[in-house]
Amino acid sequence: MSTNFSFIQLADPQFGLFASYSGLTDEEIDAHAKRGVIVKKTHKITGFADETRLFSLAIQHAQRFNPAFVVVCGDIINEAGNEDQIAEVKRIAGLLDKSITIRWVSGNHDVAFDRISPDQESIDRYRENFGPDYYAFSHQNIRFLVINSTLLTPPNTLLKEAWDQVAFVEHEAMNAKYERIVLLSHHPLFTKHPDEEDSNWSIEKKYRNPLLEVAKKHGIEANFAGHLHRNNIVSTDYIEVVTSGPVGYPLGQDPSGLRRVEVTPKGLKHQYHPLETTQTGNPS
Repeated sequence: MSTNFSFIQLADPQFGLFASYSGLTDEEIDAHAKRGVIVKKTHKITGFADETRLFSLAIQHAQRFNPAFVVVCGDIINEAGNEDQIAEVKRIAGLLDKSITIRWVSGNHDVAFDRISPDQESIDRYRENFGPDYYAFSHQNIRFLVINSTLLTPPNTLLKEAWDQVAFVEHEAMNAKYERIVLLSHHPLFTKHPDEEDSNWSIEKKYRNPLLEVAKKHGIEANFAGHLHRNNIVSTDYIEVVTSGPVGYPLGQDPSGLRRVEVTPKGLKHQYHPLETTQTGNPS
């Protein structure tokens, strides 16, 4: 069967982050800058009007591209379990044509009340609102594996659940009879190189190494992720790790945007499209 379709990757709509980063002092902004996080000085705001505007634009542009599906790579909201944020995200997502499926991927702000340590209560609440936190699906001859990467970053409070996901990826990859396999996550496998030191920005080495071994052996050829709030693309000879800029608040030089991925028999091609320009590319 010939493989030829496109999908849209969104990352970090993160309803509530504009308000969270508003009204910071110069000292707080400098402290963020030392971590490589660019925060703009603004007056204090509340609510999520900016996120509503940007996510609405993302859904409109996604519809114009007429993709097979849309995937949202985590940090859907800013505060795990916040009912107002969840309701607004789902309201806007519901504006997408029903023929286009939205695939949700959990981020640390979605499954951890403290934003770093998932617990069963927050995971259960996520599942009630957005479905499974890890799962697989297929389109044409491509297998997509979705993981809850927050379980695979420090401080690893749910070890069994974390290793269960590594086993899930291995099982899926070993048994897949597809043209190619793509991993979808919130945290990227790595941001610079596979042997980089552990940090809050990528999957921890004790999980990263076995996942990369699976990728090498069984042909996981790409990992699409978010979390950095900027674009970052790195490759080895067997996998490309594509971290996309945010739908919501940018923390680097890249503007709010979306990524269109074209899947063809020859491979994957992708391009990042800013949301707030007059033209986001020519849909095909």
